[in-house]
Amino acid sequence: MPTLYDVVRDFSQTWPDKLAVLTEQDGHRTFRELAAHGGALAHQYQTRFGLGLGDRACIWMQNRPEYIECQLGMQAIGLAGVPINPEWTDPELEFVLNHSRCRLVFAEAERAERAVALTKNMDSLEAVVSVDKPVDGALLLADLIGEAPEGAGLDLPPVDGFVEGNVLYTSGTTTGRPKAVPMSPELFAGGAVPYEEMFGLNHTDRSLVVTPLFHGNAMGGAMSALSRGASVVMQRKFSASRFWALVDLYRPTYFLTLVPIINILMAQPPGPHEKSHSLRVMIPLGCAPIIEQIEERYGVPCMDWYGMTEAGSGTYTRLDEPRRPGSVGKPFEGSVLRIFLPDGSEAPTGETGEICFLRSTIGFNGYIEDPEATEAATSGDWFRTGDLGYVDDDGYLYFVDRQKDIVRRGGENLSTIEVETALRTHLAVADIAVVARPDPVLGETVAAFIVIADGCELPTEDDLRTHTDGTLAPYKVPTTIEPIDELPRTGNGKVEKFRLRQRFV
Repeated sequence: MPTLYDVVRDFSQTWPDKLAVLTEQDGHRTFRELAAHGGALAHQYQTRFGLGLGDRACIWMQNRPEYIECQLGMQAIGLAGVPINPEWTDPELEFVLNHSRCRLVFAEAERAERAVALTKNMDSLEAVVSVDKPVDGALLLADLIGEAPEGAGLDLPPVDGFVEGNVLYTSGTTTGRPKAVPMSPELFAGGAVPYEEMFGLNHTDRSLVVTPLFHGNAMGGAMSALSRGASVVMQRKFSASRFWALVDLYRPTYFLTLVPIINILMAQPPGPHEKSHSLRVMIPLGCAPIIEQIEERYGVPCMDWYGMTEAGSGTYTRLDEPRRPGSVGKPFEGSVLRIFLPDGSEAPTGETGEICFLRSTIGFNGYIEDPEATEAATSGDWFRTGDLGYVDDDGYLYFVDRQKDIVRRGGENLSTIEVETALRTHLAVADIAVVARPDPVLGETVAAFIVIADGCELPTEDDLRTHTDGTLAPYKVPTTIEPIDELPRTGNGKVEKFRLRQRFV
């Protein structure tokens, strides 16, 4: 199968001057420039560093055109990219570099300096490359590209045996320890298929990417667009205040995003471009409880989508079918989903159990060098998501919560997401996370960590009970209410609830 580099190289012949990547701060790239820079880097990977099929290189930077250029060069020769969170600390970087045995590190100057200091004694590492400014002890990306012969990469042979297009490290929101998930290179060159199925992605589209590219959601939005000759509009780092101005300036047509981004946007005061914009569809992953509110505010149809790094495209809602409130849709074509009970039996329709996917339909073969985590996440032919949900008579999936985030109060299981959704509309709540608190009598009780809105006071239990009267059963209302300046989050915005639960240990 052709790699994404092959596809972009072909488009560079068809539409050489078409803008492929557009950014506010870091310039634009045409398809011709992307192909030329990717080919030059592929040449340097091979000839200067002796890298090829099976080797890995780390990408440690914010969203910028160089990110995609580095990836394209890797795709061209079967080198696996290891994108990591640009906000990670030195120990976190050191863990990933040692675990993945990366040969190169690409980073902006500030991070490149740290990488040089950190990796001097790493035998596997060939070099650190700064992508924007000169750094002592590091190479400069522009020099690597400029030193390659003209036309480098144009005649590269097909890559045989390419099975590891990227290695994505999970956010570790449940255990604190990231796990390495190998991603097929077919997801880069052929990953647009789900988007074509969902909303008819084609070469006239522009994908808006504001979540960090190390996350599968953002990577999917960018690479799927390029694989169909569409363009990518990127924000280096998400800014709610600049979001709609970016949309107005570059006219993207679709937007994949995550719950935290939507929550931040919804909390902003209304702006002039919210409904007079170019977006024809929004795909806010995990926003089923508030889909109608998003559509009403922004005047654009929304599709919810359930998935994860290991499972890729899991389920989605269709625009051409009636909305099923709370549902995250049906499996993509080819994916097989089942709900299993704790005893291993399949759950009857409407009964909550663990969401599982047939491994052969999602391509999950296990975590890299982590047999214990692989064993915990699999059961025979099935990948266990660790999420709870149920399906209706027509096979539509309804997500309930993460297994580890469920509050088991007495004989009742409570969804933290349900409680958060009900309380998020309280005027005093700017942000909220709900977790279980150990209790000697009930086993667990409901605890809420609340970021207080400006000019408000921390609401009491009675305040919350009054606010949710008729929407939450009384036993679901938090009995522990803690103020917090900021919720602990991963780089892609997920709340690290394990850190909040640790406060009660």
